[in-house]
Amino acid sequence: MYSDFLFNFHQMTEESGLEEGTEILLRMAANHPLFGLDSGIKADDLWKRVKRFRQCIEMIPEEDEEKKRILLSMIHFSAGIMPDYESVENRFDAVELLENTIKDFKNSDDDFASRLVAIGPCGIDHDWDSVEYEGRAHDYFDNQTVREEKDLFALQLTLAKKLDMPFILHSRRGFVETADVLKAVKWNKGVVHGFAYSKSELDFFLNLGWYISFCGTVTYGGKKNFNDMAAVVSYVPKDRIIVESDSPYYAPIPLKSVRNEPTHIGYIYEYIASKRGMSKHKLSEAVDKNLQNLFG
Repeated sequence: MYSDFLFNFHQMTEESGLEEGTEILLRMAANHPLFGLDSGIKADDLWKRVKRFRQCIEMIPEEDEEKKRILLSMIHFSAGIMPDYESVENRFDAVELLENTIKDFKNSDDDFASRLVAIGPCGIDHDWDSVEYEGRAHDYFDNQTVREEKDLFALQLTLAKKLDMPFILHSRRGFVETADVLKAVKWNKGVVHGFAYSKSELDFFLNLGWYISFCGTVTYGGKKNFNDMAAVVSYVPKDRIIVESDSPYYAPIPLKSVRNEPTHIGYIYEYIASKRGMSKHKLSEAVDKNLQNLFG
C-alpha cells in the first residue's frame, strides 16, 4: 500500500547487521508496497548494495515466502554520487566510474539488472548541519568549490540525459546553483527528493516537469517554514506528488527521536493526506501511479 520512493538500505544495515536488515524488509513487506527504491551515494556502491539486499532476502524463512515475493517485486535501485569532498574534487573520474558501473550492471546477468531505474540522488547540498555529512565545513565551500560541485551535478545530469534515465535531484539550500545547472543541461525527467523549498521554488521545478517527493521533514513542527511546507504539500498537483522515507534519516513525527526505517512511512502518508484533504489510500494510489508513469 505504501510505496517508498527512496531509502538507504545499506546504511540501515551497516550498524545493525544482516539479521536486523532482514527484519526491516519483512516489516516493510507488511505494508505491501508497489515500489521501493534503494539509493546510494558513491560511484561504485551499487554492486555491494544489491549484494546486501540479496543477502537479507535469502535469510527470510520459508513461512514468509509471500513477503519475500512482495520484496522481490517492489525493489528497484538508483546509482549516483552525492557531493562529498572527495567526489567533488575528483568529479571527472567519479562520473566516469559511475557510467561504467551503470553500464556493467545493466549488461550483466544479475537478477536485478533491469531494476536499475534512475541516476542519483545527486545535486547541490549547502546544509552544513546535514546528518548525511557530519564534519562538513562552510569555509571549505569557497567559490571555486561551489563551481566544482555544480560540475559534479551537471556531469551526472548529462549522463542521465545521455542514457535516457530518470534523475533523482538532491537540493538543499542551493536553489540558485541547482537552477543554473538545470537550465544549462536541460534534462528534467525525474524527482526532486526530500523537497525543502518554498512555493516559489516549487513552481520553478513544476514548470520544468519535475515530480516532487516529501520525506519525514514535512511533519516537523517548530520550524520557521513549517506553515509554508504545509501549504507546499497541499499545492503540489496530484499527478506530481511522491512520498519517501529517506531512511535511516529524518524519522517523521511522532518518531523523530528514533532511527528511521521504511515502515515509518505511513506517518508521512497520513500527514500529507490530512493536509490535502484526502484519504491515505487515495494518496497511495496517486503516488503509485506517478511512480509507474516515471519509471515504467
